Amino acid sequence: MDKTGWKVLLILLQFIISEQGKHSEAFLEADMEISAPEILRQALKEAQMKKQTNPPPDNQRIINSTYIYDASWPTQWKMNSISAVSLDQEGNAVIFQRAGRVWSQSTFNIDNEFTQKHLGVIQNATILAFNRRSGALKYSLGKNLFYMPHGLTVDGDSNIWVTDVALHQVMKLRRDQDKPLMVLGKKFKPGNSPDTFCKPTSVAVLPSGDFFVADGYCNARIIKFSPDGKRILTWGENSFTGIAHKIAPPNFLAIPHALTLALDKGLVCVADRENGRVQCFHASNGTFHSQYHSTVVGDRIYGVSYAPIKGGRLYVINGPLLPTWPSQDYAPSNHEVRGYVFDMETNEVVDKFGLPGKNLNNPHDLEVSLDGTEVYVGEIGEPRPRKFISTVLPRLDQDKGVGTNKTRTVGATSESTAETGATALVAVILIVVFAIAAFGATLLILRHRKRGCCRPSRKRKHAWELSREFKLGNLLDNKHDGFEKLGQEASDDEVAVRDA
Repeated sequence: MDKTGWKVLLILLQFIISEQGKHSEAFLEADMEISAPEILRQALKEAQMKKQTNPPPDNQRIINSTYIYDASWPTQWKMNSISAVSLDQEGNAVIFQRAGRVWSQSTFNIDNEFTQKHLGVIQNATILAFNRRSGALKYSLGKNLFYMPHGLTVDGDSNIWVTDVALHQVMKLRRDQDKPLMVLGKKFKPGNSPDTFCKPTSVAVLPSGDFFVADGYCNARIIKFSPDGKRILTWGENSFTGIAHKIAPPNFLAIPHALTLALDKGLVCVADRENGRVQCFHASNGTFHSQYHSTVVGDRIYGVSYAPIKGGRLYVINGPLLPTWPSQDYAPSNHEVRGYVFDMETNEVVDKFGLPGKNLNNPHDLEVSLDGTEVYVGEIGEPRPRKFISTVLPRLDQDKGVGTNKTRTVGATSESTAETGATALVAVILIVVFAIAAFGATLLILRHRKRGCCRPSRKRKHAWELSREFKLGNLLDNKHDGFEKLGQEASDDEVAVRDA
């Protein structure tokens, strides 16, 4: 290097040293002027200002609840950890409880096999039915049958469908029968073959007798069966396997946890738990129809139930988020743990319900009545079901029993529509007949008058005057009872995060 090069290098080093001295001096001066407590106060102030620049979603602040909690229902209870709830045709809310059995991290091994057979079958009644109005216990069953209850639904014929995640089985029961009418799956043997399940979560039953099973924690699939238990079709991809997606595409499921039927729309809807959404599929062929998600609800949805009101409403319950480490993309969730209502026409959250002044503990399943006036919630770790009552919706006679959204069928809706169409056709035919008769009578009278005969001694009434008491509305009046929700379920892996 020549002399010129050395000079340039020396000047550059002097410049760097001088700049460092300036910054060091500035740092020392600032350090002397601001004490440690003051630095902390400034940091907190900056954090608060940053938080204000990222306020919670506007729609969360404006969502008002039109439901109130009925703390007096039920009037008596002796249960522990409610995994599912449904409504029967006799005006009862039917719950599925674990009677003290807990799903912990050691309950299943890595192969999803139940590790606590030594605990034996649950000896207490696991299915309890409470009158929806009085809260009195009406009947109970389910002793010495289950190891880890999960999902329950009551169909239109009063059959009770349940899933047991420890047994990996689906059962069909009746109150007046000691043994199950149907058992699907192999006892204690998880699998994904045509005759096995792996921790199935929920059942939904069509009026035709066909039924759906959400299978479940391991297989992430929906299976449709015929009334005699023969498989019709299967759909669903597991979000936890294969290619990772930032946002799961339609038809991908991360623990399908609950099912409900929207029969007036021909849909079966799934609570896609870990994807934080509800996916709805055509009940006839399992093809995707629509999905519902909101940042207000959060990223976990445990239960879903449908009410055919105001264009269709989906009632959901969320759950506490799993603990996670903050990152640049992570924003602490400010969602409430409670129930929410989606408007299926707008995809917006339009209502919410929950306990006054606090969150639900660990909600696992819910059921809404046909008219949307009552919502029932079961929680893991809680000794009683929750009942919420609408303050704005008109009520139907609950004592007549309206079934559940888990058991409504597309067939029933189609038959109802056909009957209404037939009634309208009869009315049109009658109107045409009356019109032709009246026109013919008028022509006949005019013809006779031209001949000078048939002069009435008093004014005659026209055909439409003689039939004043005929009302078209009487012909069209065709009242049909509706349906209600579907059976849903929850997963007890939640217990691994919280006691359940």
